[in-house]
Amino acid sequence: FKFSLDGFETTKFEGWDFKVKEDTPKLSKDVDLDGILRRKGGLVNLAGEEEEEEEEEEEEEEEEEEEEEEEEEEEEGGDEGSDDELAMDGFGMGAEQVDNTAEEDEDEAKVEEEEESDVEADMDEEHPGSDEESDAENDDEDSAEKMAEFYETPEATTTQAHQTFQSLQLSRPILKGLSQLGYTTPSPIQSASIPIALMGKDIVAGAVTGSGKTAAYMIPIIERLLYKPSKVSATRVIVLTPTRELSIQVCDVGKKIGRFVNNLNFGLAVGGLNLRQQEQQLKTRPDIVIATPGRLIDHIRNSPSFNIDSLEILVIDEADRMLEEGFQVELTEILSLIPKHKRQTLLFSATMNTKIQDLIQLSLQKPVRIMIDPPKSTSNKLIQEFVRIRKRDHLKFALLFQLLKDINPDQSSRIVVFVSRKETAHKLRIVLGLLGMKVSELHGSLSQEQRLKNVSDFKNLVVPVLICTDLASRGLDIPKIEIVINFDMPKSHEIYLHRVGRTARAGRDGRSISFVGESTQDRAIVKDTIKVISEDPSNAKSKAVSRNVDWKQVEGLNKIIEEKKETIEEVLDEEKQAKEILLAEMEINKAANIMNHEKEIQSRPKRTWFKAGAEDKKQTEVMKHLTKHGKKVNSKKRKAIEVKKEDLGRSYKKTKNDRMDDQKRNPKAKIGKG
Repeated sequence: FKFSLDGFETTKFEGWDFKVKEDTPKLSKDVDLDGILRRKGGLVNLAGEEEEEEEEEEEEEEEEEEEEEEEEEEEEGGDEGSDDELAMDGFGMGAEQVDNTAEEDEDEAKVEEEEESDVEADMDEEHPGSDEESDAENDDEDSAEKMAEFYETPEATTTQAHQTFQSLQLSRPILKGLSQLGYTTPSPIQSASIPIALMGKDIVAGAVTGSGKTAAYMIPIIERLLYKPSKVSATRVIVLTPTRELSIQVCDVGKKIGRFVNNLNFGLAVGGLNLRQQEQQLKTRPDIVIATPGRLIDHIRNSPSFNIDSLEILVIDEADRMLEEGFQVELTEILSLIPKHKRQTLLFSATMNTKIQDLIQLSLQKPVRIMIDPPKSTSNKLIQEFVRIRKRDHLKFALLFQLLKDINPDQSSRIVVFVSRKETAHKLRIVLGLLGMKVSELHGSLSQEQRLKNVSDFKNLVVPVLICTDLASRGLDIPKIEIVINFDMPKSHEIYLHRVGRTARAGRDGRSISFVGESTQDRAIVKDTIKVISEDPSNAKSKAVSRNVDWKQVEGLNKIIEEKKETIEEVLDEEKQAKEILLAEMEINKAANIMNHEKEIQSRPKRTWFKAGAEDKKQTEVMKHLTKHGKKVNSKKRKAIEVKKEDLGRSYKKTKNDRMDDQKRNPKAKIGKG
């Protein structure tokens, strides 16, 4: 049988062309800041290197001249210099200068002790009532009777210390996954919590950062899911975390532990990532969903075919942060949607000092309290250094650059720099970039794609320095962070512990460097740190010392930064313009999509958003006020309007003008404090 081609020719089939869509340029969502910095002359050579090279050349020339002179002297003087050389050799010529540096370290240690005592003395002078405050705090703590009534008795939950994961009687697929990860011996928190979690009991656990808390709750969860009904798909576990990065990290750890477990599915519900893709994933009803509170509520309300009626285990990671005011309303909403009967609740955190009153709302059933490390403790291999800034706040940018150059000259160490504001993080990235140092930033103003890319680059040492806000201080496990720098001191000692806990993890050595100002808050953190180290006998290797700084060199670098002020402003302006162009392009694309898919968009059900009743009313009143006057207001004025609208029953406080008016009406009356 033959086809009649009627004069047509046959050609070779080259396959379907599916590459057309890939070749089309994608719309960039983020500004190329590195490109702007390169155009302005940054990210090339470190500032000061050219001057150092010139100095080295001059020194080499001087050394050559000295050598020539010495040769001439030797020719003239014969063997006079040989006696000196023998004397030096006999006294240890060529030996390493360890002893000298040790003596210097001893001198520095003395200076540090003096400075620390000065700090303590200042603190005692400035806070004469600190003992009274501590007594008040102790009064607020839960009594032994309350704790005995709320928590399960220790006698019923005493467990032996397990030396291997095999002794925990785990299933073979999980043991295989742990061996692939290189885990052989369970950490103290894992040894204590896994057997209790497998019994189905509620847990309130606390352990120092880097002790393996994620695996401590993920291993028993996966073990229990091995015995789930295979034919029925349902979401049985929800893990709540405060940040997106921590959610992604927990999901990654869970997948690695359960890689050899059949039919085990994970779902991720976090903000910043594609909502439709998450909806499609949650439609399959994954066994374990790791989520941030806001996005989870969004999916429960709006995602079809996703429900949590079959939930068996609720895990709250970084529980003390989740019980704070910022997440309080969202957490209450989630708990109202989750079935209470036969639910196991697991709470884990590095600083679990939450009071019983706060835990009652979680409907815990006689939880077991597991505290492996003493409260407010750090790793025993952490050296904590402090730099007293005094009245040199304007030199902090130059000081940071000098420190990064000194402690990481070959760019081989991972360093995290913590700041208090997003604007500071961004400005630091620009300043250090213009000085020739490649750094990344991590904070809430970045898109999720940028945040994930920056963390990935930092993990892979593409960029050795990560400047971030407290977004990265909790739970984020980046391996082998050698140094943590507190550019801005945190608001409390607990936040300080979370920050410095990013280093010296899993038994490794680590170092933190903190810039301490003259505020009482900063000094209180230093005092608490010294107190914790001195009171804890297990912290033999841990130290709190003062770091010396060459301020003349720092002032020289600060002059270079001052000269680049105009360039910094130009970079910020160019970046702002680039962002506006990107936003305009996105709006054009959005308008085009609305025109092309109008019927499909209108046919979709409207999404409902979660808001507390009081907050919703407050917001509507503010918006009404703004639309009525037709004015744009900043956040400060918006807050003022919100406070004005609230009926908080505040007493009126007299102003200076009111008191002056009262004085005019009644000249004999004395002006009081209002």
